[in-house]
Amino acid sequence: MSFFTPFNNAFKDFSYLDLYYAEKLDRNIGDINKDIVLVNVERLGRAEIAAMMTKLERQKPKVIGLDIIFKEERDPIEDRALAQSHRMENLVTTYSLLNSGVDSSAARISRPDQISGYSNFSFDPTSSVVRNFQGYRKDGDSVQVAFGVAVAKFVMGEKWDGSLERYLDEERPINYKGNRDNFLILEPDDVLGRDTIPVVMNKIVLMGYLGHQENHRFDIEDKHFTPMNEKFVGKSAPDTFGVVIHANIINMIVSDDFISVVPNWILVLLTILFTFLALTYFIWLAKRQLASYILRLNIVRLVFIAVFVWIALLLFRNGILFKTAGIIAVAAFSIGLIGYYKKLAHFLYKKYKWNGYFYQD
Repeated sequence: MSFFTPFNNAFKDFSYLDLYYAEKLDRNIGDINKDIVLVNVERLGRAEIAAMMTKLERQKPKVIGLDIIFKEERDPIEDRALAQSHRMENLVTTYSLLNSGVDSSAARISRPDQISGYSNFSFDPTSSVVRNFQGYRKDGDSVQVAFGVAVAKFVMGEKWDGSLERYLDEERPINYKGNRDNFLILEPDDVLGRDTIPVVMNKIVLMGYLGHQENHRFDIEDKHFTPMNEKFVGKSAPDTFGVVIHANIINMIVSDDFISVVPNWILVLLTILFTFLALTYFIWLAKRQLASYILRLNIVRLVFIAVFVWIALLLFRNGILFKTAGIIAVAAFSIGLIGYYKKLAHFLYKKYKWNGYFYQD
């Protein structure tokens, strides 16, 4: 069975809904998000990052989201500058949840009442592709909030609805609107080399690592696999920086542009319905013993799969996640077992005189 391992690895974490992003993002070339500005910290020192934060805060943005963790204490002077920049009221910082504990900035840098959120996207260990995110996570009696949710909540202020917290308590699909090229990127020179930066006024500013301006496509530090990957099957490199994923999450929440998910109970009912209809038709067809039975079965099965994939992509385009994989798998697999059912019915009829559709007195 190890022969099939390469095939399993090639299609691991594959979803045909990723095809939607492959087409959609081609149409979005040139579209720049006007509400969120990304600031690349590249590999700057702490003093330079603190200077960037101070200069950006003077431009009066709505919020500054800092997707950087200063875990260890280093040079006292640079740490003091960072601590000073962390005193701004419109700053949201981040930390990371690990199996061994929490990775957060040193106490000498961040203040105790700092607004903060975890940088993790999903807690599903079986998937390496970031399709979903969890906005809230319970840890004993406390509730932890995601970085993107913390930023969005700060921006929305009084518009924040408590129902959003209940909605984001479970993993939700991310409505990706674009990758790095679909956001305005400010490089370090664009911030440190200017006296004023009017483009960030009243905007959501996210600071994080975005690689080098010229060769960021070959940089995999803090990069993740997402549905926006151009190569959605087989081997590929991570395609999206973490701060860009946060930007898509924040944009989705602030603009109330969520992807609706078809409930599981509807999926179960549809699975039962279509499986029943498929079995009824092919059991009736099998009794007629037509020479074209196998051909019809394969044609219908192929059409069934194609139509459901098309329906799923059409609904996804309109903001509805319809997970048809279960329906397709159960219905298509079930009709392939009719021959075995017929043999079982024949055995039961001969041994126990069990009357069925195929064999009866």
